[in-house]
Amino acid sequence: MHWRRWLRAMLWMVLALPLPVSGAQAIGLADITGKRVITPQLLILRDREAALALAGALASPTWEAIPAPLLKEGYSTGAFWLRGELRNDSAHTVTCWLGMGSARLEDVRLWLLPPTADGHHIDGEAAPPLQAGTRHPLAARAVLSHVPLFPVTLVPGQQRQFVLRVRSDSLLDLEVSLWEPAAFRQEEGRELALQALMLGLSLLLVTYALIQGIVWRDHGFVLMAGWIVSTLAFICSFQGYLYRYLLDDGGPWLVQAPATLGCLMTLLYLRMSYALVELRRLPPWKWLYQLMSVGLAAITLWTALGPYRQAAPLANGAAALCYLLWIVSMLHGWRHALDNARLLLLSFALAWVAMLAKMLELNGLLTESLLPDWHFAALFQLGLLCMTSLMVVGRALALHRKHEQMQWAMLYMRVREQLKLEQTVAERTLALSEALQAADQANCAKTGFLTRISHDLRTPLTSILGFGDMLQGGGDPAAYGRIIVRSARHMLAMVNDLIDYAHGDQLDTPQPAPLYIHALLHAIGQEGAELARRQGNAFSLQIDPALPAVLVLDAKRLHRILGNLLDNAAKYTRHGRIGLRACWHAAGSAQETDIIEIEVSDNGCGIAPRYQARIFEPFERADADRNQPGIGMGLAIVRQWITRMGGQIVLDSAPGRGTRMQLRLPAPLAGEHDLARHHVQEDTRMRPLIDGSGHLVLVVEDNPEIAQLLGDQLSRLGFAVETCADGTAAIARMEQAAEAVADLVLTDYLMPGANGAQVLQAARRRWPGVPVLLLSATLNGGQAGAGGEHFDACLLKPLNFLELQDAMGRLLGLTRPEPAASPEPAAPMPLPPAAVLQDALALIELGAVSDLLEWCETLQREHPHCTVFHRRAARCIEQGDLVALETLCRPPG
Repeated sequence: MHWRRWLRAMLWMVLALPLPVSGAQAIGLADITGKRVITPQLLILRDREAALALAGALASPTWEAIPAPLLKEGYSTGAFWLRGELRNDSAHTVTCWLGMGSARLEDVRLWLLPPTADGHHIDGEAAPPLQAGTRHPLAARAVLSHVPLFPVTLVPGQQRQFVLRVRSDSLLDLEVSLWEPAAFRQEEGRELALQALMLGLSLLLVTYALIQGIVWRDHGFVLMAGWIVSTLAFICSFQGYLYRYLLDDGGPWLVQAPATLGCLMTLLYLRMSYALVELRRLPPWKWLYQLMSVGLAAITLWTALGPYRQAAPLANGAAALCYLLWIVSMLHGWRHALDNARLLLLSFALAWVAMLAKMLELNGLLTESLLPDWHFAALFQLGLLCMTSLMVVGRALALHRKHEQMQWAMLYMRVREQLKLEQTVAERTLALSEALQAADQANCAKTGFLTRISHDLRTPLTSILGFGDMLQGGGDPAAYGRIIVRSARHMLAMVNDLIDYAHGDQLDTPQPAPLYIHALLHAIGQEGAELARRQGNAFSLQIDPALPAVLVLDAKRLHRILGNLLDNAAKYTRHGRIGLRACWHAAGSAQETDIIEIEVSDNGCGIAPRYQARIFEPFERADADRNQPGIGMGLAIVRQWITRMGGQIVLDSAPGRGTRMQLRLPAPLAGEHDLARHHVQEDTRMRPLIDGSGHLVLVVEDNPEIAQLLGDQLSRLGFAVETCADGTAAIARMEQAAEAVADLVLTDYLMPGANGAQVLQAARRRWPGVPVLLLSATLNGGQAGAGGEHFDACLLKPLNFLELQDAMGRLLGLTRPEPAASPEPAAPMPLPPAAVLQDALALIELGAVSDLLEWCETLQREHPHCTVFHRRAARCIEQGDLVALETLCRPPG
């Protein structure tokens, strides 16, 4: 036996000689076009203490050939020296990359030994080595890659020896290869592309599982998402991507990362399986899984923070044991028909068998390599992706079916409870149905009213907008302003009706009252002219001279009826003619009723005969109506109101010829003395009716625009005005004893902080005797304070300054300021020409007050020498005294 030992020692001494070793196994670079594994052609030296330098390693007699194609040493101590020789037999310079197969190696160094002068290689210290491995920064590498890689360049005919030193606390994989650089980059690109695809699909699956877990409140899905993330992190650290793209400064944690993340992945997988399969229903596994979870958590912390060489093998062994117990638990759960046990076992068993084979290979227990690391990682990811997708979809479908079953169960219980409730309240059904019928009738009435008034608001709004545009573009401001104000008042009347109806007032009955029929028709005609102008139509207004001046009609309803008809005519007529004609049919005897006939005509598209019987029904529209805005309620509203007013409507239309709507309404005669004052006050200009000099008014208004408007107008009347932004500020102002006491408080009702009733109480308490005038958009509840105090006067918005002046003058005892008396001329008052007086008499006969106002303005402009006559005529018109105006316009004789 001793002679064998001596023989082996002499053999090592021979192998250690430089020339035989380097010359016998020289590797040619010229024929390398892709990847070439050169591990079998190298010699290996194991340095168990990792204490040898290059010279000592070269001089060592223990170099030996590598017996296996791949050397898997597992968790080995010390360092490994690999030695070989390269040559270039070609006629050109060749560059190859010398690389190690594992990305987890911690410290890899390469020496290229230069030849000596006699052609032999040196065996001592050489140039500083090239370094790679996770201990060193990535930027210090000669070639940037996630695996150790060194460039080797040989000129033609050159032959050089190289030495590799490998030391790492990780699982060792000592495969050495030579790469053609372009082939390596191409292989690296394919690897990165496949890994990016797998990573993207896995993250998409993580997102889906996390959403499912949150939506269904399923801890199994949330744990599955965490497990997939930890698996991706494990693969990235195992393949070196963590070092390549995130922790490129290197360090010892990169060695600990794969084992730590693998242990964490196992822990999350066990918790996921426990939640999905509901192993808590099997008592033995409930406690065993808790024990395994606690143990794996402790081992994970030890692997991350403790000595890696002792912790890593324990972590791998614990993970392998846990997976074996997992298989047994899944088989047990399958036997007891637990949810997802069979699906989990069949989905992941093959993947874990492959992982077990890879771990045995890395630990050196299997000498044959199944697949390269990145091929195995990609295959493992693809398998996990498919299996996890199957698991996620299956789990989602199971939860969905379970949710549907719960919904059907809840629905069944709800139906049973509903039937039971219906049987219990059967005796009250009749009374409730009667109450519901009454409520439905009231709701239908309110809905009909709201539909009508909403439809009718469009016509005056069109006039307001149209004449507002004309006013901005130039023209007669006074005339356009009066039309705008009249249309606004018409809208205000409809809004007031809407508010009153909301308070519970019955407004669906006609409310006839004496009115100036000529003025009403002129106002409607102005609105119709604006409607017609929108599509290039001509408008004409014809009034029968025999039509009396004052009739008893429902002005608001008639205004809305004609507005709807004119709006329809304007919508379906382009560049045509629209007409409004009114005539009078006097009663032949005392038993008959006088009739006014009003006709709206156009030469538009007309209505086909098949639609004429249906267009008066609600929500019915003809073909030509389809492209127009609206819901088909205009003509239904017209017929309803005509019927309630005791009249009738006749339709005459034909396609291409136009449409004519003829209204016949009973209209009793009335006199001018029957008219209320506000029916004839059409002048909307601000006229000073009172003089407020020496009086202080406290204005409480939270709307700054209205407050400014009130302040400006009252200042023009001579008042001293003080404004407060809200009720709280007004009450604070009243509490200041040093400040002057106001003569009048003008307040809004709905304000932030304190409302109008609280302002009234404060005024009665601090300023007794000071009148308080309420100016509000609504009077619901604002008529009196909480203590029973009443406002001295109440006015509605929008502002009517004539009414405001009248109320303030009444509360403060103010009189209208009279202009300085100018001595009347002794000579006769100059009169306008006779033709101008005849125009005024014709307008007086028609009762056209608005036209008389325009006539008065024209008189002042064209005949300035008739100042006295103009002043008297304007006063008569403002007071509505048409008899006095007629006397003024008829000269003696």
